[in-house]
Amino acid sequence: MKENKITLFDQEIYNIILIHTARTWERIRVKQPHQEMPIDNIASTECIEEIAIQIIYDDVIQEFLETRDGEVWAKVDGGSSDSYIESMAEQIIIKNYLK
Repeated sequence: MKENKITLFDQEIYNIILIHTARTWERIRVKQPHQEMPIDNIASTECIEEIAIQIIYDDVIQEFLETRDGEVWAKVDGGSSDSYIESMAEQIIIKNYLK
């Protein structure tokens, strides 16, 4: 029988993820000087929130929320929470919004 795992939500960590996701969105947007993002600036806030929600429920983020052990970042490329979050955000944006 598979154990039910409780997913955690921490508002402070979510806010950090939200900020990094918005920064990533903006970096991608400015790299396209003659091309708009597929979602306009007003609607992009909802997309950014949706992306941040996906990220907070990622297994690595959940492990950090459970253990509060910064060593979790040593297991991932980039070795820091910031680069991990922004890398995830970039992958999600490219896959789901820049087709």
